[in-house]
Amino acid sequence: MNCSEQIASEATQTLVVCVASSFNWIGLVGPAVILMSVAVAAYGVAMARASTRQRATLDMIEKVESTPYYQEQNSVFSYHRRQNGFAKLHSPAETKDREERRAILGYLNHYELVSIGIRRKILDEAFYREWMRGPFVRDWNAAADFIQRERWKWDAQSEKWDYHHVLFENFQKMACRWSEEAIVLTKSFSKPPEAPSGPGDEALPDGKKSDKSA
Repeated sequence: MNCSEQIASEATQTLVVCVASSFNWIGLVGPAVILMSVAVAAYGVAMARASTRQRATLDMIEKVESTPYYQEQNSVFSYHRRQNGFAKLHSPAETKDREERRAILGYLNHYELVSIGIRRKILDEAFYREWMRGPFVRDWNAAADFIQRERWKWDAQSEKWDYHHVLFENFQKMACRWSEEAIVLTKSFSKPPEAPSGPGDEALPDGKKSDKSA
């Protein structure tokens, strides 16, 4: 290497050192602080939402289980569960049976509403599951045959049976999520009745969005 080449090499090395030393590390502090602030804020929002769901779940449990209306429904459901007496409620012949049918449907509707709340993250799943998992799955299994029969609806126009899987479908999904022992209801679980016989056999809207303009 001659003298001129050595001088050029030393100059290049000096330039690299100067550029490296002039890099402003302090400039990275601002974005890092911003990212950390965003992360902390997101964590705080998530914790607040979780706390709100837990509070809502606790309030729901306390309110529902303390009301005479719910207690009466629970009493009627428990009686028919122990007696395996749901079948006669499909075609209630007496006033007492009709009232008990309404109580059973009200009790199941409560479970369906809770399941929707959990699936939409309005209620806290872990909180409710810890409290009600056993009775929740037990009651689903106890009422499975009743629900299956209620899902079969008679269409008088077509004179055919339609299977409405949407009836208590959220209740079913939660029960099956929480336990492998939960009964899975499908159209093939049982054949439709031989003939319509009760108030629950009336056809329901299919739920499909209408194409007609308002």
